[in-house]
Amino acid sequence: MSYSNEGLQNAFFESLCKISEDYYYIENRTGRSRWSRTAVNDFGLPGEYVDNVGVIWRTFVHPEDLVLYDAEMSRIISGESDLYRLDYHVRKRNGEYIKVEGRGNVVRDEEGKIEWFTGVIIRLNEEIDSNTQIANIYVAAKDIEETFKNHIARGALMYLGIDNFKRINDLYTFSGGDEVLRKLALKLKSIIPPSAMLYRLDGDRFAVHYPYAEQSDMVSIYNRVVEEAKEIPLYKDVEVSVSLSAGVCLYPQDADSPKILKRNTQYAFERAKREGKNRLTFYSRELREQYLKKLRMVEALKKSVKNNFEGFELYYQPIVDPDSQKIIECEALLRWKSEEFTQVSPADFIPVLEDTELIIEVGEWVVKKAVSQIMEWGDKELVVNVNVSYKQLKDEGFADYVLNVIDEYQFDPTRLVLELTESCKVHDISVLISTLDKLRDRHVMVALDDFGTGYASLDVLQEVSADWVKIEHKFMARCKNNKVDRNIVRHIILLAHALDMKVCVEGIENEEICQVASEEKADTLQGYYFSRPVPAEQFSKMLAAK
Repeated sequence: MSYSNEGLQNAFFESLCKISEDYYYIENRTGRSRWSRTAVNDFGLPGEYVDNVGVIWRTFVHPEDLVLYDAEMSRIISGESDLYRLDYHVRKRNGEYIKVEGRGNVVRDEEGKIEWFTGVIIRLNEEIDSNTQIANIYVAAKDIEETFKNHIARGALMYLGIDNFKRINDLYTFSGGDEVLRKLALKLKSIIPPSAMLYRLDGDRFAVHYPYAEQSDMVSIYNRVVEEAKEIPLYKDVEVSVSLSAGVCLYPQDADSPKILKRNTQYAFERAKREGKNRLTFYSRELREQYLKKLRMVEALKKSVKNNFEGFELYYQPIVDPDSQKIIECEALLRWKSEEFTQVSPADFIPVLEDTELIIEVGEWVVKKAVSQIMEWGDKELVVNVNVSYKQLKDEGFADYVLNVIDEYQFDPTRLVLELTESCKVHDISVLISTLDKLRDRHVMVALDDFGTGYASLDVLQEVSADWVKIEHKFMARCKNNKVDRNIVRHIILLAHALDMKVCVEGIENEEICQVASEEKADTLQGYYFSRPVPAEQFSKMLAAK
């Protein structure tokens, strides 16, 4: 590449550099940049004019900040954003790391290529969070260290965070998200007692350190903050309501050092998030044991995947025709066990698979195993339903993998139904549309599982062109005595049929519920009344007897 000084000899840029101690830079389309003299001197840059400075500057960034830094730069380079803003630590010429706020703006040509990249790097107060103007994570660490120098110290530490904060940024941009954090910080400062300290940690997280606090004190703070967070003024005539998750550890009973206090508070906070968010969780030894059990489960699952999916197995539950009650479909359900975990529920191990990204590999195994099993049974009409999570569908290679399996086994794609699990409804469903469209173009079927509960099922129905709707079993359990639930079931079925979708009713546990579902014109039925999920060998015998 040929570098040039085109546009860099700029009087306005030179003027800015003279009146401010901040670090300014400007880069042209050739990749050559010009830096203020303070930046050259403080960071030891090769000179005022630098070629390909991104490679050099990245070596100055603190290793712990590299992931965030690279992600922000990737947004700029890919064209996802033209605005750059990030707090991070950067190394000066003398080896000292200082905290800075980088702000930049990109101007692109008609082809979307970067024509100008201008910005400023502002040195921040190491003790104050630049957005909320409250003490930051470094001050929190120092204060907690000081507390434990007093051997009779007692109190509590709380981590508190906004649930689904990404939605706030998506709806109101990053500046709106920053404003929500500022307003929440003000509310927190007005709520906590004078003897408590408030800190901004990272992202959407805050910490409250309250010496001499009891459990009831932390519950009171959390409840008050939750109420205040229901109405956060954002702009004129615009209010935002957010829910909050929090974790608390009391000391010295549950922590005898700063390190353990922070670790145990983090355990409690993560537990609050995992249990559905919008809740307060206190650390306990039981919670610690559950956390360690999860770590052991992660290692056991990794070992199983590495050893050619050892310990994994598919069970099958029949799905029947309402009139003949003959098996016409089945749902493939994942089971797993290991030497340590001999009896573990899918509700326990599947979330772990999703958290660790192992669900990608295991999900592919499930699809291939289910298709090969159906082909082995030789039933040329049997349809198989397979559950797929958000992370599977988000994976760029998932659709191609499924289609390759279909081609490999010469399997009729209309006999494969992919059921979207609850995780798909929690996240941004629009991200999945291209994957789903690619599959449906080849006539793979799509089903919305547990329809009628959870996260905005009607919204999902609008976004996803599904072939099937599966009605959640809780509706059916109450249908026999509850006219409201029966009417809901009736109208879901009517709506689905009006949209050319078929309906499978789950939760058929007795003859009475079976009759209700049949009367409401369900297309297929599934539940313990017909059979629990069974191993492949047992299901094969059920098929032979049908």
